[in-house]
Amino acid sequence: MAWCFQCGIDYSPGVEDCVECGVTLVDEPPADAAEVGSSDEDQLAYELHEWAGESRRILDQDLTAAGIAHAWQGATLVVRVADEDAVDRAVEGAEDAGGPAIEPGVETVAYEVDGWAADEQSAFSDLLVRLGVPHEFDADGDLVVRAADEDAVETALDAFQAGSDERPELEGLDANGLLTDVFVACDRLKRDARDLSAIERLIGLAPVLVGHRPPFGIDGQLWNALGERTTGLVDLLGTGDPEPAEVSGVAGELAGVLRQMT
Repeated sequence: MAWCFQCGIDYSPGVEDCVECGVTLVDEPPADAAEVGSSDEDQLAYELHEWAGESRRILDQDLTAAGIAHAWQGATLVVRVADEDAVDRAVEGAEDAGGPAIEPGVETVAYEVDGWAADEQSAFSDLLVRLGVPHEFDADGDLVVRAADEDAVETALDAFQAGSDERPELEGLDANGLLTDVFVACDRLKRDARDLSAIERLIGLAPVLVGHRPPFGIDGQLWNALGERTTGLVDLLGTGDPEPAEVSGVAGELAGVLRQMT
């Protein structure tokens, strides 16, 4: 078996990338955030949405190899406060290894991206990695590239922004509540495919989920995939008299994904 370290979905042998998150799979099942440390230990969150997916995968593997308890909530890393120093070192190493670095002393250009959604920053960083363009984010949150790469970055920006997500963004707490409500509805349908209250609730939630872009800290591909799967379940329920076993199966699979996020 192989797993996505970000969303926790498991895959059969032979699959290399998560279809939901677009990241390379790992050999060990990921932990849930509630499993990081004991109940009386404080936790620390690292917001790594601006990182490329490969950099997050490298960090995940480094932490696993070092035996450091950790979990992922989208692009957010959760660790124990007691492990902060060790995690900081791992973060620095993974950031350097995740893509080509800007050479010291070269002329650079900065782009203001603080108005971008978290998933947009992450997706554009991934694009630059694929293009082989060295880049980093400075203390102000600006994207920094070499001046020699400015034309290539401008071209990439034009193509990227042409397909940018224009949907309104949910606030973090609203997103957590939305995902929890979808999970509860799916969990109830898993146990009773004819639960009218759960069906009505899911029908109302699906448009909200697909009508908003990913909130801060949640991978864009994962968010969109959740919207598609929720809409698919609603469409199945609207076919007239769907097979209860099929409804329960689809709802159970979706509830399993959401359980990793709520």
